[in-house]
Amino acid sequence: MNKRRSRVKRSNILQFEQSHDFYFKLAVRRAMDKHYTAALRYVDMAIGMDAYNAEYLFNKACILVELRRTRESIKILNYIIWNIDPTFAECYFGLGCNYFEIGSFDKSLHSFEKYLLMENDGEFFEDAYEILYYMRLPGELQNFDLENHIESGENMQRKFMDSSMKLHAAGTMYLLRGNYKEAIRQFERSIMAYPEIKSSRIRLSMAYYMTGQIAPAKLLASSVLKIQKNNQMAKLCLALYYFTDGQNDLSERILGMFARSRSKKAPNAQDGEDHEFYRQMLSIAPVGDELKSRLTGVMQKLYSPG
Repeated sequence: MNKRRSRVKRSNILQFEQSHDFYFKLAVRRAMDKHYTAALRYVDMAIGMDAYNAEYLFNKACILVELRRTRESIKILNYIIWNIDPTFAECYFGLGCNYFEIGSFDKSLHSFEKYLLMENDGEFFEDAYEILYYMRLPGELQNFDLENHIESGENMQRKFMDSSMKLHAAGTMYLLRGNYKEAIRQFERSIMAYPEIKSSRIRLSMAYYMTGQIAPAKLLASSVLKIQKNNQMAKLCLALYYFTDGQNDLSERILGMFARSRSKKAPNAQDGEDHEFYRQMLSIAPVGDELKSRLTGVMQKLYSPG
C-alpha cells in the first residue's frame, strides 16, 4: 500500500511539472527577477509543449531583447503577426523598439504608427506617441499633430493593402494552376505587406494544405478567426484540415454548427469568388467524396441566393 501511494504521488508531481503553463509561469518569475537566461530556458520548455501560443512567443521575444538578441526578437514578433495573430498589437510596439535599436528607423516608425492605429488607448499608447514625436525631424516637431499623423498612417496602410491585393491576385492564379510553391511565395508576401488580409491567409492555408503541410494550414486558417470571429470560409477550411489530420471530432463540431445555423448574409461578388475558389480546391483535395459533398452542401447553403 505504501509503495502504491508513493508511486501515485510521484506520478502526480511529474504530471504537474510537465504543464506548459507551469513552465511559462516560472519563466515570467525568472524574468521579473532579471534572471533572463533561466527565463529563456523555461519559456522554451513551455513553447516546446505549446508551439503556437502567441503569449509564450511574445514573452520569449521580450526576454531575447534583455539578452541583447534583438534580431531574434524581431523574427519572433513578425512570426506572431504573420502566422498566428495579426491583432496582437503589442507586437508592433515591440517591433518599433527593436527596429529602432538596430537602426532601421523607417521600419520603426511604421511599426509605432501601426500600433497607434490599432490601439488608441493601449498600454503603450503614450510611449509610442512620445517616441514618434521625438523621431520626427527637428523642423517637423512644432507642426506635429497626432490626428493628422494617424490619418497619414491610414493612407499608408491603404497603399500597403493595394500592394497586398496585387500579390493576392497573383497567388490565386498560381494556386488554381497547381503551382503551389509560387502561390505560397506570393501569399506570404501579401501577408507581409498587409497582415490583416483575410483572403490571402485563407488561400495560403489552402496552398499549405495541398502540399501536405497541415499544421501551418490550420494555423493560418485559425489566425483569420482572430481578425473576424465568424469568418465562414476559414471555418470551412478548418473542417477540411481537421478531418484530414484525423481530428474528426473537431471537424464534426464545425459542420454541426453550420447545420444548425442559417446564413443571414446576402451573397455578393466576393462570396461568389470564394465559393468558386473553394469548390475548385475541394474537387482535388485528398479526402473522400462524402466529406466533399457535405462541405459543398454547406457552401451552397451559405452563399446561394434565397
